[in-house]
Amino acid sequence: METIPESTSPSKRESLDDPFRREMLWRPVLESLVIKIRDEADETSRVHRMAAKKARKLYHVFGIPTVLIPLTGSMVATYLPQVAVTALLLVTSVCGALSSFLALGARTQLHFEYSARWGDLSNSVKYELAKSRADRCAADVFIERLRNQTTSLRASEPQC
Repeated sequence: METIPESTSPSKRESLDDPFRREMLWRPVLESLVIKIRDEADETSRVHRMAAKKARKLYHVFGIPTVLIPLTGSMVATYLPQVAVTALLLVTSVCGALSSFLALGARTQLHFEYSARWGDLSNSVKYELAKSRADRCAADVFIERLRNQTTSLRASEPQC
């Protein structure tokens, strides 16, 4: 059997494990699959970013009153009737409980993290496709890497 010299492109070299195995070449069908995966990663990143922004807004909606109401209430408590002070304390308690129960701070951080992870996946696809076909890694290796990364992200990502 004739060996192909090392100077040829990676997709034409033989595998070291199996001399009869050739690396999968990049074909238009595979490129369209990879582009589809990139588009899905972009969309998922956008959805997580939007969920993070929504959770951050809720964090502020429930967090700011828990700080401001006791501060202002302590300054004007002598001028307010007991019922008003009790109502302010109840509102503060409800806001604090909702913020804690919904874990809005952690949820915000987690969605931003997964938005970045999906964005990184999309960028790796963009950079690989920007290379000429001869300079890319083997198509089957790249697709397997993408499959493993997307499976891992989907298994652990928070619900939007």
